Amino acid sequence: MKYQRAFTLVEMFIVLAILAIVAQVAVPALQDFLERNQQQALYHQVARAVNQARAHAVTHRVQVELCGSRDGINCHSDWSHGWLVREVNQNQAVAVTQLKSDRRRLHWHGFQAKIQFHSNGISPTGNGRFYSCYKQAISWQLILNRQGRLRSASASENNAEAARCS
Repeated sequence: MKYQRAFTLVEMFIVLAILAIVAQVAVPALQDFLERNQQQALYHQVARAVNQARAHAVTHRVQVELCGSRDGINCHSDWSHGWLVREVNQNQAVAVTQLKSDRRRLHWHGFQAKIQFHSNGISPTGNGRFYSCYKQAISWQLILNRQGRLRSASASENNAEAARCS
């Protein structure tokens, strides 16, 4: 007579209970991991757009503006849907970025709602900061100075500006 080997019902329930506990721990960690990656991607997209706008102004000897855009055609003060890079005099779009997520993560705080780069690369009224909020705190900041250069904010600067996310 051959013996058959199998799991009992109790053993199956124990395995399912262990899997449920592991899933409860793993799912929030996975969501945080995905959010951090999306935040980093947004950070790099913004930095690339600012550097591209400045480089276009310098290499083509034109005035370029970078502004938030909902439709990719007109400028708006809301940067959460995307942005537009265009030459000022010809109103010609250089680049358009539309963000897939409409979760209002990207914010710009500066002297004006848009950033203009002159042909020498400076942005005299462009002083300001891009920042993104996650869980009532600043995830990252990119600070633009009048010379048109970006720098990343330190953790202490992010903590000092955390009130912007409430």
